[in-house]
Amino acid sequence: MEAGHLLLWARCRRFVGDVCAGRDATHGLAHMEAVTGNALLILHMEHGAASCPSLTISRVILVAMLHDVADHKYDAAGRLIQQVREFLGAEKGAITAAGMDGEEAFSHALTTIEAISFSKEKKQCMRWFEAKLPSDWVFVRDVVSDADKLEAIGEEGLRRCLVYTMHTLLIREGRQGWDAVLQQRCLQGVKEHFVEKLSRLSKEFIVTTAGKFLAAPRHAAMERALQEWESQGLPSFF
Repeated sequence: MEAGHLLLWARCRRFVGDVCAGRDATHGLAHMEAVTGNALLILHMEHGAASCPSLTISRVILVAMLHDVADHKYDAAGRLIQQVREFLGAEKGAITAAGMDGEEAFSHALTTIEAISFSKEKKQCMRWFEAKLPSDWVFVRDVVSDADKLEAIGEEGLRRCLVYTMHTLLIREGRQGWDAVLQQRCLQGVKEHFVEKLSRLSKEFIVTTAGKFLAAPRHAAMERALQEWESQGLPSFF
């Protein structure tokens, strides 16, 4: 990585920190930073640190840092996606190859961000984005998507799901306390999410060789953790 990449990451960090302030950790700045770190690791495992193109690194950083800012759960009014578009427009020089059209790179970046979504791929069809993106952007998408899905699995990923489920339940119920009934409902929600999504990620949705290598032990850890929660109860932070 070069100094320019770190400066780009820092600008993204400020933007995401401001726009996503107040979110729980599952979709906030910490998550975006973790996905970016995972994505750069996968990128270097796939490409080799010495031969990784500077432009690809910039694209991976930008897509990874922005991928959840306008998540549909937080942007029903469409305000956040407009902010993402404005920020991306200001940064399009960092992701545009020499002699290429900046507006085309801008459009590809937006489609790539959209293509990270598990729910969209599940709803539309597998690999729907391949008809809309050139191969270099498909590669960026796969790297960032795998990085995002790595955050969703493993024991930490399962805890992330648990925190989000807990947060959603408490808001919906309007309660401060956390009794045995709510804990059981939370565990049930996590189990359903595991069956519907988490158990499928490493085999069906993680596609790079490096991503699959990193996913295997996390998948096993996630299965062990869920078994422990079912037999011993939820983690002690409750």
